[in-house]
Amino acid sequence: SRRPKRRGLGSPASRPSPRSVLGARGAMVNGEYPHKSDPEADTAGMLPDRRVTSDTEDKEDPIPNVLADGWRAYLERSLSTLILEEKLNILMLATPFAIVSKRQEWGDGLTFLFALIAIAPFAERISFVTEQLAMYTNDTLGGLLNATFGNVTELIVSIFALRAGMLHIVQVNLLGSVLSNLLLVLGCALFFGGLKNEAQHFNRNAANMNSSLLLLAAMSIAFPTAISMTGVQMYDNSILLLSRVMSILLLVVYAAFLYFQLATHRHLFEAQEDDEGGGDFVLGFWGAIFWLGVITAFIAVLSEIMVDAIEGASDSWGVPDIFIGVIIIPIVGNAAEHAAAIIFALKNKMDIALGIAVGSSTQIALSVIPACVLLAWAMGQPLDMNFAAYEAVTMFSTCILVAIITVQGQTNWLQGLVLCTAYVLIAAGFLVHK
Repeated sequence: SRRPKRRGLGSPASRPSPRSVLGARGAMVNGEYPHKSDPEADTAGMLPDRRVTSDTEDKEDPIPNVLADGWRAYLERSLSTLILEEKLNILMLATPFAIVSKRQEWGDGLTFLFALIAIAPFAERISFVTEQLAMYTNDTLGGLLNATFGNVTELIVSIFALRAGMLHIVQVNLLGSVLSNLLLVLGCALFFGGLKNEAQHFNRNAANMNSSLLLLAAMSIAFPTAISMTGVQMYDNSILLLSRVMSILLLVVYAAFLYFQLATHRHLFEAQEDDEGGGDFVLGFWGAIFWLGVITAFIAVLSEIMVDAIEGASDSWGVPDIFIGVIIIPIVGNAAEHAAAIIFALKNKMDIALGIAVGSSTQIALSVIPACVLLAWAMGQPLDMNFAAYEAVTMFSTCILVAIITVQGQTNWLQGLVLCTAYVLIAAGFLVHK
């Protein structure tokens, strides 16, 4: 199968392997350090009459021309890769039914179900296209691309919910993505991987760093919630102002984390390589940008349909809309990551499995949630970090539980069962949450 969705930047292994000659003195050439007696190495790195510019220039030779066989062959190859190679893509067939259901008024429950089913494969495909685009960049820029587009589906859904004034749905949808990844996705990966392997080991440095950042994000939710519950704010808009300041600080910390991870301390995040993934150049640079726009447009259409129907679906199904936002939407939206994490855990590639689950949650908590608060500010919507008591408690307790389980750098199946059980307990609470 193709390289799975990689939301977080858990390690350089979540990026395609470098394929370029760096071209500077002492740099690696095709994965090896050039010997000084090598005339080409001396010429490339030391003689003044040949100026080496950038790794982009050196990348050009090994990168194939995706249009070498013509436009028709390119379209056939790219469409086959994007649509036919993933079994999950059969769910794309629900897209026209979602559109027709809305226009023909088949009912909000059915409309929401069609849109929810259809959006899952598009969310997975946008990650594949981002990986293809990142293959034409260096590691730093590629990592930033993965960070930017990793959670674009959640961001688009949140934007439409903000436009509709459904502020709490924005909060619980993002919270649900964090809980789903940390408890359900990670729990299933640890459980099934632990059944095959007695003990599984992973990069403790990356896990501890992600855990500390998640706890910071949980604190940023807990503090405004506690102030709101106690009623000790000085002004009516104190919580809103505090939330916006906290959001700016969290974004600064996330930017610092990216720099820490991709520049100053990359060696701490070295992990297992994904030797199963799709490293082939299929779409091309401009083709990847084009398909990124096309898939994003489909996600936007389906997100608008889903948000418009969520309240009617809640009434039709007889469940709270909060339960739909926290549990149902994230489970379906994270279906591809869920399967990928389990597959890598079964192969004992726990660094990659944790990068999918924990890295994704870190990015949502540190970048998407504060970005939505600031975006709502620009849209004139009073979205804050007051997630209400039960939501704040679930976030904080989940982060503590995951930190305890991952602190030693090894896991077993019982710890996976604990995480899955915790998710069921939280879901039961949201099912009776008004």
